[in-house]
Amino acid sequence: MAELQAPVLIKPLPPLVLFEGKEFGPIDLGQYIESPNEESGRVKYYAEIDGTGDELPRQVVCSVEGLFGGKPAKGTKGTVKIAIIAENQSLEALVVRVDLIINELPAVEDPLFFANMKAQVWDALGKNLPVPSANDTLTRPITSAEVYYLMQRFGSMTIWDVYNLETPGPKVPLALPDMSKHYDIFDRGSCIVGAPKSLFSYERTLNDALQTARVMAREVYKRGWTIEFGGFNKMVRAAWIELQVLSDKFNKPIEIMHYTPSGRDLKIYEARVEASRPTP
Repeated sequence: MAELQAPVLIKPLPPLVLFEGKEFGPIDLGQYIESPNEESGRVKYYAEIDGTGDELPRQVVCSVEGLFGGKPAKGTKGTVKIAIIAENQSLEALVVRVDLIINELPAVEDPLFFANMKAQVWDALGKNLPVPSANDTLTRPITSAEVYYLMQRFGSMTIWDVYNLETPGPKVPLALPDMSKHYDIFDRGSCIVGAPKSLFSYERTLNDALQTARVMAREVYKRGWTIEFGGFNKMVRAAWIELQVLSDKFNKPIEIMHYTPSGRDLKIYEARVEASRPTP
């Protein structure tokens, strides 16, 4: 029987930056902290102000399942060090300390903010004047377009085996043909997951994400799962198209739950089918 071991940090947890009155997350702490083996049991998570044991700022929460997020209340602006405590069946807990930064939400969100800032910077440089302060840029609220950009840069995808009702198990790395060197693919029993190896890699491109999605699609088709998608929409689209191509090739459709292809999906699929036809 394997020895009980404390939870481990599998990758650094970055500073948590929130805005008063702005919904944040939740982020899954299980992506950063996990039990080293099954025998050690499932991790339970707690969070408190480091050094004092006080509760987190108002309306910021950490669930025992490891979901961290909330909508910071007004008057919570500031930076505090928090301790995230992870416990399992071992007698030793893991404590991870991280900065929690809550900024004040600006009163006005200007859609031309960056365009105006850029114009001001170039104008100042042309006149040999000091450039405008970047403080407003650093503290402005994140827009939906920026969130989508981050989703694309850090895109991940999960494909679920719908009729396997077990909770996801430990991550088992898969080595599949044509995998991108910038992505990992893990088998977790009831699902497979594709995620970037390094969130901050400048070498990884959108093509790496799409290639990962296609590789994952081929794997679940081979397994014969009835599936459901979760994750970055462009990866989901690439996987759906790959599954249609495989279904056509082998004359054996795969069942996909809770997914309705968009007009864009269908156009790309039709273009791929057309391109694969022999030239007369």
